[in-house]
This record gives sequence, C-alpha cells and structure tokens, in this order.
Amino acid sequence: MAKPFHSMSSQEVAYELKTDLERGLSAAEARRRLNVFGPNKISSYARPGLLSILISQFKDPMVLTLLGAVAIAALMGEVLDAFTIAGIVCLNAALGAIQEFRAEKALEVLENYAPPSAWVVRGGRPMEIPRESIVPGDLISLSPGMRIPADARIVSAAALQVEEAALTGESLPASKSAAESLPERTPLPDRANMVFGGTLVTRGEGAAVVVHTGMDTEMGRIAKLVSSAKSQETPLEAKLESLGKGILVICLGICSFLVVFGIVKGRPFHEMFLTGVSLAVAAVPEGLPAVVTLCFAIGVQRMAKQGCIVRKLEAIETLGSVTVICTDKTGTLTKNRLEITEITLPGDPALGSKDRPGQRRKTPERDHRAAVELLEMALLASDARHAPGADDTLAGEDPTEQAIVLGALQAGIHVETIDRRFPRAQEKPFTPERRMMSAVVETRDGVMVCAKGAPGTIIPACSTQLVRGVEEALSDEERKKWNSWVERAAGRGLRVLAVAGRKCARGEVGPGYSEDSLCLYGLLAMADTLREEGPESVRVAKRAGIRPILVTGDHLRTAETIARQAGILAADGRGVTGDYIDTLSEAELQALLARTSVFARVSPAHKIKIVRSLKRAGEVVAMTGDGVNDAPALKEAAVGVAMGLGGTDVAREASSVVLMDDNFSTIVKAVREGRAIYDNIRKFVRYLISCNIGEVITMVTATVLGLPMPLTPTELLWMNLVTDGLPALALGMDPPSPDIMERPPRDPAEGVLSRGLLKLIVTRGVYVGVATLLVFISTLRTGDVRLASTMAYATLVTVQLVAAFECRSETKSIAELGLFRNPLLVGASVISWLMLLATIHYPPLVVLFHTVPLSVSQWGLIFMVSVFPELFRAAFSKKG
Repeated sequence: MAKPFHSMSSQEVAYELKTDLERGLSAAEARRRLNVFGPNKISSYARPGLLSILISQFKDPMVLTLLGAVAIAALMGEVLDAFTIAGIVCLNAALGAIQEFRAEKALEVLENYAPPSAWVVRGGRPMEIPRESIVPGDLISLSPGMRIPADARIVSAAALQVEEAALTGESLPASKSAAESLPERTPLPDRANMVFGGTLVTRGEGAAVVVHTGMDTEMGRIAKLVSSAKSQETPLEAKLESLGKGILVICLGICSFLVVFGIVKGRPFHEMFLTGVSLAVAAVPEGLPAVVTLCFAIGVQRMAKQGCIVRKLEAIETLGSVTVICTDKTGTLTKNRLEITEITLPGDPALGSKDRPGQRRKTPERDHRAAVELLEMALLASDARHAPGADDTLAGEDPTEQAIVLGALQAGIHVETIDRRFPRAQEKPFTPERRMMSAVVETRDGVMVCAKGAPGTIIPACSTQLVRGVEEALSDEERKKWNSWVERAAGRGLRVLAVAGRKCARGEVGPGYSEDSLCLYGLLAMADTLREEGPESVRVAKRAGIRPILVTGDHLRTAETIARQAGILAADGRGVTGDYIDTLSEAELQALLARTSVFARVSPAHKIKIVRSLKRAGEVVAMTGDGVNDAPALKEAAVGVAMGLGGTDVAREASSVVLMDDNFSTIVKAVREGRAIYDNIRKFVRYLISCNIGEVITMVTATVLGLPMPLTPTELLWMNLVTDGLPALALGMDPPSPDIMERPPRDPAEGVLSRGLLKLIVTRGVYVGVATLLVFISTLRTGDVRLASTMAYATLVTVQLVAAFECRSETKSIAELGLFRNPLLVGASVISWLMLLATIHYPPLVVLFHTVPLSVSQWGLIFMVSVFPELFRAAFSKKG
C-alpha cells in the first residue's frame, strides 16, 4: 500500500481493497479473506499460569532461607514452630502469586473489548455477523450506541460523532465525515474520515469500509505494546531481594564457622549442630516478609478509605519513591465535565479587551435577566433536558448540551417545563457541515427561531445584537470585536458557542425556514474545568520533589491552559505535540523532557516513549491514565495509576493502582502513604535486624568462650515469635512524620540499609548482645545455669521491646517522640512482655521452657539494663 487509508479518497480505498461501496463483498470473497487475514480478534501472548507463578514465588532467596528455617525447626522437633513459619511463607507466596496473576490479565480484557457482532453489507444485503468474521473490505453500518468492530474508512456520514476517549484521550466526541483525503501525517485524533475498533458511535449514522482487523487495528497495536512493555521490578522488591541474599550468606557463613570451630575444639557434634541450628534461626528475621506484607495490606486498607485501590502491594511503596508523575488531563486534573465558565453579552465593555475578554464572568445568578435569556435561547436550540435527581446527573449525551442544561439550572431556569412554555414546531439538527442547530418554538406573541453553534457560523448569520434588551445593528467593527474575542478564548482552551434568535409573527416561518437575519444574544465559553483541589495538590507534589508532567491526547492549547491553571506549566511555558516528538532522537527527547512539562496530541507509542526516556534518565515514573491507549505506558511505568470512574477495564488491568475518584490529589495522598510505609519498613528492619544481631553476638561469644548455651532452641524460636511479631507490626503502623512531604524523593539506588541506618542497627545490636552476655556471665557465678539462662532470655526480650520504641525515629529519643503516640506499639509490647512473663512464672510453661521464676530485684536489674541507652541519651542530650 502506497499511503495510509486516511489519505486516500473513498474510491481509492475501494480500489485498494477490491470492494464495492454499495454492495460490499460477496460471501465467497469474505470467506476467502477470512482464511487470508484470520479472525478479527486480538491474540494474547503466552502468559504463565497461576501454578507456575506460584512456584516462582519460592525461588526468592529470602523465601528459600525461610524454608530452610522450617526444615531446621522440624528436625529439632519444634513442629508447631515449623508449621507457623511454613504458614507465613505459603501465605506470602500465595498473595504474591495472586497479585502477579491478576496483573497478567490485561490482554484478556483487550480480547473482549470489541463487540460480539456487527452489521455488514455483503452482496448488497445487510446482515449481522460475528465480530470475528469481519474482514478487510467489508462494508459496515454505523449507528448510535454501536461499538465499532474494526478500523474502517468512512464512506458516508450524517451528523456522525464517535467517542474515542478510550483510544485517543479526547474528552469530547469527535465529529466524523467522509472527507475525501487527509495529509498522511495527520495525528490519530484528527483523522476525521476514520473510525477505530472499540470506539463508540454517540450520534448520527454512516457507513465505512473495514481497512484493518485483529492485531492490525489500533487496538491490536496497543495489545502488542502492552505485551512488549516490561513490568519492572519495584525498588523495594530489589532491595529486599538483596537483603535476603545478604542474610542468607551471613547465616551460612556463621553457622558453618561455628560448627567447624566447635568440632576442632573437641566439642560434641550434636552440641555444635544444635548451636548452628539456634544461630540459623536467630539470624534469619523470619518475620520480615510477613510484616512487610501486612504493613502493605494495612496501608492498602487506609488508601482504600481515601479512594485509592492498590492492586499490587509493592506499588504503594514505589509511589513513595516516585520522582515524576505523568498525569492525564481529563478527569484527573479536570472534572471531566464541560461547564459554562464565561458568558459574554453584547455591550460588554470587556469585549474589546486584548488580555482578559469577558472578565471570566461566571454563570449568572437568576436576577441577571439578559444572561438568563441567553441561556434560555441556547436551551431551546438544544435537545438535552434534565430532571434534577439526587446525584444531579445529566440525561443528555452531548457534553456541550449538558453544559447548557447545567448552566440553565444554575441560573434558576425550569428546564423540565421549558418545552411546555415554548413548544417546538420545527428544527434543523446539528451536522458537522452546518456547525449549528436551530429550532422554531411557539411563544405567546408568535414564534421564535432559536439557534446555537460555532461563532464562525452564527455571527455571519446575524444582522443585529441584543444590547441591554434593545436590538442594535451589528456593525463590521462589532463583528471584528466578537471574532477577536472568540480567537482569544480559543487560545485559552475554551469551547465557544454563539447564541442567536429571531422573533417572528405566526405564519412568517414555514417549512425550510431561513436561519439568516438573526439577533446575536451573546457567547457561551465552556471548558472542562480544573478540580478545585488540583493546584494545591500540584504544589504539595512539587514541595515533595516530584515533578508533574501533563501527557494527554487533547489539543495543545487546552492542555497548556489547564497546566498553567494547575501550576504544572509556568505562565510563559510552552508544551509540545506528539508530532514534534517523532522528529527527536533519544538524547533530544531526554533534553526536552528536562525542560517541558506538557505533551499534547500524543499517541500510545508517544506515551510509552516518554515513560521509557524518563526511566533511562533515572526517574521513577508514575503514569496515570484511563483509556485503552494508556495501557502500554501504565504497564511500562514503575507505578501505573488507572482511573476507576472513567477508566477502561484494559487500563485498570494494566495498572497497579486504581483511583476510585479519578483525582490527582488522591495520587499525592498515595505518595504520602507510600513514603510513610517505606519509613515504617526502615523502622522494623532496623528493629528486627538489630535484635537478631544481638542474639547472634550472644550465642557466638558464649560458644567461642566455652560457656554454656545462654538460650535453648525453644527459647530462641519463642523469642523470635514474641519479639518479631506484634512489636514489628506495630512499628509498621507508626504514624507518619509531619514533614514527610517536605523531603525530596529517595534515591532509587539507595538500599533499605543505608549507611546511617546500618550504623544504628550495629550499635543497638552490639549493645543487646553485650548487655545480655554481661547479665548471663554475672549470673553464672551463682552456679545456677538455668537461672543464668532465664536471666539472659528475659534480658534479650526486654531489651528488644524497649528498642522497638527507640526505632520509631533515627534522630529523636523516646522522650522527644512521646511514649504513647503509637498506642498499638504500647499494646503490642505489653502483650509480648506478658507472654515472656508467662514462660517464666506460669508453672506449665516453666517446665516446657526450662526456666526458673525471677525475683523483683532480678527484674529490676533487667529493666535497668534495658533502659540504660535511653537514660544515657537523655542525659547526654540535656548536657549538650
């Protein structure tokens, strides 16, 4: 094919596809082409099944380490502990598998996005056939409510409009025509002589010749992009994998060293095996993956209450490290609803203004009679009507007419009775060629011609204008002022309608009435207005070091206007279109992305190109979207954020986060939640690892010094369950810091264990180990090994519970933080300490754990050792 179909005439298309524009294909030819081109369906790529995904979850080093701990505990006879750890591992793997399996369903939704059947003309006869049987060259019929089955070139159209938001991102239905040809490089949203599979006919009728089916359609190309887009590993997944490998290596190294060391020193093999087992259990923070998962799950619940549904647990953390948000315009920054933002009346002194025409006049109050008459005239020239309901939704399908109805309601006009007051006698419907609609209505004194439409059509048809209730001649100078106002309003991204009318005596207006010699009532400027909370959310994002970029399929002027209002684009800033992106190299695109924040008229390929370029520049990208066209970029981004209200199933399935209110501010809330969760992960990682380091130091030092084992394997397992469970989980629910959105995003290359955090972990771990050993050795002098072991056990647990409060901050003391600011941690620590108390003072458990009851003085020593670091810190801070 020499050139694309949209640049051909209808006859050229028919010649190229060897079809008849009236009779369509013959049945025999259609069968032959079905064998050649295949069924009209989107093919899925080979996706892994649930079982294979589940098996892959067990290949993670941390999970393998935990499975080793399960086997070790079972060999030691601790069947209950083995089952407990195994349950945590399996639950963790199952949750991960389900999330990954759901993320692989995007193409299945694409396969079902097209309609099940369609009407075609074959051999001159209309017939309904399955969607899969449509072939290139088929002549299809277009009618309101029809979802188009394949890409097609329009050959006839009457007032045809198609909603293409899912494919192009356009918020308004696109007018279609059988235009003879368009330039080859015409962007997809501007191809007025084409219709595309999966889009919806909202008005008018027509016929079109199918030019592409199946994977060759625009929908099919998106499917290919979705399948080729890589679902990248999130920062936390990479960091936890690295941490798991490190712990595994340390575990194996320490255990091997001690076993060999003990055997060389002549210790019994059985004793050294138990020592190695104890250290392995102590060194592996088996609660870490479970607490991470539960922490995410709790965060997901909190976000759900705010209207944010997280489909992949790790995604909410990744939002906390985002540096760029590529946001859509329609419904995210704006309300996704046209509203009348300005009404300009004849005689308005601002009409000739060069900077702020109309003074941005809002929808009038009910006592503004001239504006009310203007709205009534526009309403009478519209088909939409509305009976107010509880949700104040609009019944009409056309967004422009819906805006007129809403404006009329706000002005106090009784929309539901207007047809009784002004019965319609005749009408001339809107068509893309006429660019206007008019109606003849009956009044008390006669009849009235009411018209609305494009200013370029209505103003030339007017001979007078209504100035403060009096008709005055519309001079050439006044026409220039009106046209200048329209140009400036269009430059600000506004949709402008002119409204006019003519009062006549009965009998003056017959069939085929004239639409000339009208009286201009004024102009209505409309826009999909910015959400009220949008600018503040953008400011919060910028303060947090996050750069918002507007990426939309809408017109450039509209995108720039909304971006300026939201604070994304500077007053003198400029955006670019997708066509310009096509002319750039990768280096030039990266340079452009560094200085430009608005991209308009972009295609799916442009969106994924933008995301990939940002990723190569080292950015952590969140991409928002609602249409089928957004799916590839949603999957490519670190976090894909889909719209729940206006979004498509394809976009939701390709994303990891869904906004139920389609609101940009909810994204910012998700970022805050993500940062809080990451902070809390650092808190309990610090807590778990520092405590486990203390346990390792205790066991290793005692073995090297030839001392008795301070802790039995049973005590170690029980202690890990007590200290690694509730307190760690409570740390995961710690309230966020007040300055959490005043910090820059984290460096994606920074590990969970940063240098500063590692220093705190080692310092606390050494203290835990040394303090426990000192208590153990000093008690051994009494000659009672069971008492010494009990003292070591109680000291380890108590020191760790106090450490949980210290881990809430890396810079502030417990006194500065407030002991009761996290009531969950207080409750968890009390429960854990009572569980410790039970194993020491409850007779049945005393027998099971081989402990002895402790005196008040012994408990006093343990508490002094536990709180000493905080007392020292407070004294040092006060002295400083």
